[in-house]
Amino acid sequence: MKKLAKLFTLLLVVACFVAPKSSFAQDGPKNVIKTNILSPIVGSYNFFYERALAKNTSLQLGGGFTSIDISGTKLSGFRVTPEFRYYPSKGKDAPKGFFVGPYLNYQSLNLTVGATAGTTSAEGKATLNTFGGGLALGWQWIFGDVVALDLFFGPSYNSGTVKVEATATSSGFTESDFSTGAFSGFGFRFGLSLGVAF
Repeated sequence: MKKLAKLFTLLLVVACFVAPKSSFAQDGPKNVIKTNILSPIVGSYNFFYERALAKNTSLQLGGGFTSIDISGTKLSGFRVTPEFRYYPSKGKDAPKGFFVGPYLNYQSLNLTVGATAGTTSAEGKATLNTFGGGLALGWQWIFGDVVALDLFFGPSYNSGTVKVEATATSSGFTESDFSTGAFSGFGFRFGLSLGVAF
């Protein structure tokens, strides 16, 4: 699963940079660098690079990191999100207008939970690696061929398992002691990204 995610991400990056610049005629920018301005509210920081490949299509590579506490479990780690976007709007060239974007998502998270019994305290550590994907629907505006505003939302699904580390301080902890929240299973992806188009 981890190797597949890395391979897909590598192919996406190569496609973004190898795509010929003269592959299609287009007015306006073909590249966008942006960040999700809503994600810091939930302890996550996400950045994206999008490149138009043809009149109605683009590829986007997202990356980010998380640092959050969910029900006593501290989670920290990174994610990679490759995405293909299709812009069906007439009269607008990618990366502008309404889009439909299937995407993949890989996350690698470190989990920490503490427990106290009398005067003895222990700390459990575990890892959670998830792989999944979903479908993003949204609209991207480009103002003055410079400022990009990207609103997106849609369903997602991630599957992964918690692997508890066996250490002297974490003995007795099991997978059920760690709360993973929306990092595994069905969820909803929503964001508002602001960036620069060129």
